[in-house]
Amino acid sequence: MKQSKRSDRLSELPESAIFHILWFLPMTDVVRTIILSKRWRNLWTTTPFLNFDTEAMSFDDYDSDNDDRLLKFVNRALLCWNGNRVLKFKFVSRQQLIDSTYSDINLWVSFAMRNRVEQLYLNVYCESSSGMDGGKKNVYWVPQFLYSFPSLKELTLIDCNLEIFGDVQWNQLNSLRIEGFKVTARVINQILNGTPRLRVFILRFADAGESLSIQSSSLKELSIDKYFLTHHDLWTFSELRIWTPNLETLEIKGIPYSKCMLINVSSLTRATIGLTGLEHCDQDDDPLRGIKFEHGLFSGDDFQGNTLIQIITTIQHVENVKLLKCCIKVLEVLKRKFMHSSYPNVKSLELSCCFKDYEQIVNHLESFPQLERLVLDGVTRIYSKDDQQSLKFEANFPNSFLMQLRTVEVIWNYGYIMFPLIEILLKYARKLERMVFRVEESEFLPSSNSLLLLASQKLLRMSRSSPSCKIDFYDCRNVHNS
Repeated sequence: MKQSKRSDRLSELPESAIFHILWFLPMTDVVRTIILSKRWRNLWTTTPFLNFDTEAMSFDDYDSDNDDRLLKFVNRALLCWNGNRVLKFKFVSRQQLIDSTYSDINLWVSFAMRNRVEQLYLNVYCESSSGMDGGKKNVYWVPQFLYSFPSLKELTLIDCNLEIFGDVQWNQLNSLRIEGFKVTARVINQILNGTPRLRVFILRFADAGESLSIQSSSLKELSIDKYFLTHHDLWTFSELRIWTPNLETLEIKGIPYSKCMLINVSSLTRATIGLTGLEHCDQDDDPLRGIKFEHGLFSGDDFQGNTLIQIITTIQHVENVKLLKCCIKVLEVLKRKFMHSSYPNVKSLELSCCFKDYEQIVNHLESFPQLERLVLDGVTRIYSKDDQQSLKFEANFPNSFLMQLRTVEVIWNYGYIMFPLIEILLKYARKLERMVFRVEESEFLPSSNSLLLLASQKLLRMSRSSPSCKIDFYDCRNVHNS
């Protein structure tokens, strides 16, 4: 009797709910749902969501036999499919496929297009696209017919190489993610010219040495992450130019550019900046030591520092800022060289950087008078000069110091050396409402109970200008309140 009730409940689910559940299952499991009930016997053949994740489907150990099994399964599943429309189509390979498989992938893409797919996700792992070979051998190239598909709305291409011989017709596309190929300026320009409604563009690429220009009046979110395939690419100095008057969110990461120009980004409200090559800086290795200041212009032999300065001075109006790697060094130079290096509009600041000491951190916080939210990640990686004494430079704090700060989040992964900084924040943040310690897994931290006890003892000895401030500890197992 109980089994009958369960079957009835399952059969009464609306198709939309069932199809939504099936999207999160690999197709091998979706096909197995035929045993659940009579209604489900042919239901899988009409699902608008087709998810062929080869690892989840147990096709992750690739050899010629597995490739043959994969081809037979996907081809048979598509042959049995009898739905009205494919809304989402996903194919993911985790290991190298044999070359002959690529023609079948093209057939699957064609199948999705014939059935008016709206969201297409292709991840075709290829050793060549992530290794040293830049040629066409063993590389999956996106078929030319995909570029002429105006009804596509979301597209993800990972480890797929692109070469376009005609016009791009993605008139309805609003989200595009491309990862893992040698980009050319011509390809990017063709894509942007053929996507008049594109709102989200995520690009992770190996630089081919050409200057990259992103020009779009429709973009709202842009993420650019440049990496290198070979050590030779480290010496590929290209320029980046962004003209996006309606852009709201910007992320620039990876290998630095020789020059970066942000033109007309007045709508920007959120920015994340972090460039590879500056992440190993410390007090004896200043990445900006080669920068010269002449007549208000930046020149010198340190193009990483120049690029960061060009970016950071352009985003002073942004409300939400996240600085990765050693962007803190750039703030230090700007503050030292220019009296106007203040960020009056920043309300949320995330710092994931290397710090010399806590005086350096606090000095930079003075440049953010309207700061309401502060996130610190990385402060525990550099030893404090003295963990037992308060900082000795408090006399120079302006009256507006931490006046608006309401929330502090600390990523905690190394000992107790951040507590002199915590003491400053508690002492001067009069409107502070909450302080959160997010404890990461680390061999340098004791067990949860010991950690909470020792941290509580330290915090209880600290004065708080905001008596209502709540302090939370989060670790991988428990949540504690103080």
